[in-house]
Amino acid sequence: MGKEMKGYFVGPMPVEEFLQEFFPTSQIPDYDPSSFTSAFAPDKFSNVISAANEVAAYKPFIKAIRPFAPQLSFVDSHSYADLQNCSKSNSKVFDVKPDVCVYPDGQEPSTLNCDISTTEIIIEFKWSNSHDAFRQPSPRLDSVISHTEKGMDTLGQITSYAAAQLGTQFRTHAFSVLIVCDRARIIRWDREGAIVTSPIYYNEQPHLADFFHRYARASPEMRGVDTSVTLASDEEADLARSHLDLPSTTRMFKVDVPNTEGSGSLTLIIPQPVTKPHSPVGRWTRACPAFDLGNKKLVMFKDSWRVSLPDVLPEGETYKLLKSCDVSNVATCIAYHDVPPSIPQQSTQTVKFEHAEWASSHLPLTPHTLHRLVLDIVGEKLTNFESTRQLVLSVRDALIGTYFINIAYCILFLIYQNSSQGCI
Repeated sequence: MGKEMKGYFVGPMPVEEFLQEFFPTSQIPDYDPSSFTSAFAPDKFSNVISAANEVAAYKPFIKAIRPFAPQLSFVDSHSYADLQNCSKSNSKVFDVKPDVCVYPDGQEPSTLNCDISTTEIIIEFKWSNSHDAFRQPSPRLDSVISHTEKGMDTLGQITSYAAAQLGTQFRTHAFSVLIVCDRARIIRWDREGAIVTSPIYYNEQPHLADFFHRYARASPEMRGVDTSVTLASDEEADLARSHLDLPSTTRMFKVDVPNTEGSGSLTLIIPQPVTKPHSPVGRWTRACPAFDLGNKKLVMFKDSWRVSLPDVLPEGETYKLLKSCDVSNVATCIAYHDVPPSIPQQSTQTVKFEHAEWASSHLPLTPHTLHRLVLDIVGEKLTNFESTRQLVLSVRDALIGTYFINIAYCILFLIYQNSSQGCI
């Protein structure tokens, strides 16, 4: 996974600029800078950097960082993999076992095992320079990514953790920290890529402690929580689980999607998403049956990060055009929208900094926007056919639909070309 992700890192961003951009103190309610300056002093983490190995560094780090972020719970999870969301027995292909998981205070798991679906920040330790996933670029070394084998292993590890966190939660972005001996880097992940800071010598410099100090006091939106999705009430969750035939332990969420026609919106109850062993960059489409709370029926919910370019039509608009052309064998989209960010930090940010002075070379990046839609029908998986006749008819219907979609596309393209030339 590290090899898939290596071209999508933008950095090294100066850490002071990183903190000001993503955690501006002017937007943190009741922020008191004196509470930080009075708590930080050089050598605050001396017991960490003097540890004989990385395992011996976990507890001293947790003890040293807690005073800066008492609103957060730091949990040593290096021996306790997430068996609920990311176990191989659950058809996943990677284990999630971060060294330290950071949870909102009072929300750490009831068991010792990591719970990536509620984790706020993942901290990974390495105690050898050869394991560092990053390096300081220079004219000779034009990338911030380490090209050593062990460094690439570390990159794959932290990428898989970020993918699991973003995959099991409703988030716009997430933060993680990589600590290699006496230095640390903060990483901000979104669906466009990841921004990594310059190295922080955290026993001498205040920036790592300041990051946790600000994060603990920041709003959920600034932390990366998608606040357009909320937990369903117990009553709503029970009702939806019974209609969706889900286990009683499934966590259920509530989301509103504006109607395609008229005013108002649909209120849906949806299950917690399931992670996939894919790079965190890209559309990351998540589709599932959902319970329409107002109409008491099942619908199909789709959540994805669409490519946000002027010539790329949002999927909901595409369904609307197909319906206007009476295209057959296509489901009806009854609700859709691009999800508006509550604050600027909720928008994807990686593309914004791809041409910054400090940015080393990377692959071309593509802007993305969170898009949701609802279809009026819940289909069966094609593998669930009851007879070969049913399978063949399903494929036939799909081909018919595809044929008419292509015809509609050609007609709409010609109309667009003519109208742009002033002919209509």
